[in-house]
Amino acid sequence: MEETKKNRAWILDFGRNLRAACGHHEMWQVLILPKLFSVPYTSFYCDTVLVFQDNILPVLDIVSLFAGQKIVQQNRVIGIAIYQEDPNEPIRYAGVQLADMPRSIFVGDDQVCDLSTDQPFQEPLAVSCFSHENQAIPIIDFAYLFSEEFNTLQYS
Repeated sequence: MEETKKNRAWILDFGRNLRAACGHHEMWQVLILPKLFSVPYTSFYCDTVLVFQDNILPVLDIVSLFAGQKIVQQNRVIGIAIYQEDPNEPIRYAGVQLADMPRSIFVGDDQVCDLSTDQPFQEPLAVSCFSHENQAIPIIDFAYLFSEEFNTLQYS
């Protein structure tokens, strides 16, 4: 019997039963209660930034994005995601609001499943999906989530 290769991943809990995963290398750091700054005249789901290592990073609120309105959450855990829009482009950083600390897991090809219809993460936001603890967990594409293309679609 051939052993299934396992890869490390993070399960991200955004709150309100919205969960997704990302590759272990895509969640660079986690900050608890960082100081956030409001940015007027920006979209309700990305209206704050944080200053991190001399960089100003946008902070995306997934719950508000999919609710279609600003949802104020009391917890302030911010994951610093890294992504590349193109392999020839430099690495970019952005913040993602989380309800709890990310959870490290191992995922194998034998866990692949279809995207759940009750989760808003659909293609192209979810590049794949796997089953974990009897729940379908989409694997989120940070490059597309933070892309101009995706964020322009939100206003169409």
